[in-house]
Amino acid sequence: MDKEQALPRANEAAHDLWSQIFERAIAGPNAALHDPTYDEEHGSAAILAKALRDAGWSEDQINARAAVIASREPASHTTSPGVGQGLEQQLREIADRVRSAMSAMGYSSHEMVVLGIDPKVGVSAYLTNVIMTDEGIVSVSSFLFRWCGLIARAYLRTLLLDVHHWSEAPPNADKDKTILLNRPDLAFYWFRIFVSFTTIGTHVLAPFRPSTPFEVVHFEQVAWAMEFYAVSHEYAHHALGHRSSFANHKDQEFEADALAMKVCERLEFEPFSFASNPYARTGAAATLTLRALTILRGFEHRVIGSGAERDTHPLVAERISRIVNRHVLNPNQFKMDRNFNDTVVRIMDAVEALSIEFLERGGTDLLKKMKERTSV
Repeated sequence: MDKEQALPRANEAAHDLWSQIFERAIAGPNAALHDPTYDEEHGSAAILAKALRDAGWSEDQINARAAVIASREPASHTTSPGVGQGLEQQLREIADRVRSAMSAMGYSSHEMVVLGIDPKVGVSAYLTNVIMTDEGIVSVSSFLFRWCGLIARAYLRTLLLDVHHWSEAPPNADKDKTILLNRPDLAFYWFRIFVSFTTIGTHVLAPFRPSTPFEVVHFEQVAWAMEFYAVSHEYAHHALGHRSSFANHKDQEFEADALAMKVCERLEFEPFSFASNPYARTGAAATLTLRALTILRGFEHRVIGSGAERDTHPLVAERISRIVNRHVLNPNQFKMDRNFNDTVVRIMDAVEALSIEFLERGGTDLLKKMKERTSV
């Protein structure tokens, strides 16, 4: 299929620009393109089935899951050929829901946006404006969705260690760390996620531990809500006309967060129509995303000397504060928002404290050596 057949006629300037960006990216020595010979989650049905059995899934549940995946429509237009299997369709499923919510709110600018998967490692989502047009490109890195999935699993499993403690007991930083240290397998699971993305920018060094049947609905809610936030934040920048290089970019980040939260609230019954998703409704998934990225940037800063918050972005604590307090005039919703977001912050504070101890007690030197070897 040639390029003219593969791409729709709308937003040609954005399509052309993305083609140029993508072609330059895949020419790089570290381009993250799909290798069909290695993919522990999708490349081998047998490996995936065994992992699910080990996690407690029955054969009927495994077959039902496979049927749902097989029923998904492939991406109708490919803008990022060669990226990870199913990534374009996954991005479109997220973006379709975001666009639908924005349409219901009276925004139509999303019609001028083209989607793309950036063939690079790391965790990122971007809006690229096309100069002299109203068009834009929303792109995410090849491993954003894997990152969200890993963080969602690790967070949920930490929460389930003692739900009452994390959400109701008085704050106690030492006890918070002790609860996590009492499960060294889970503490190391967190470390391996950050180590993997710090040293090689992908999930490869983190073990694949699929959700149990008990965890799966809650896990999917957290992971989807994180992805909704990441994508809706970039769409919000476009909808709000954030195109000027002379604008106050910190204010724009707050504005994009505020609109993204309204979008996420409208996605309360995603991905399951039978269950309210409190992580989308309360903004807790946004807080989880921001706090997890803060920890990752801390690892990166110690290991490779980068990762400090950009001056164009407000402090994460300020962004979270606005997310948590946006319903202050609605006491019932405000209480729910505070409960979910405070729980996220408390758990991530414990994870960050243990991560800092790990780095200060030899972890930094270890990761620098790993980074040097993987960069050769």
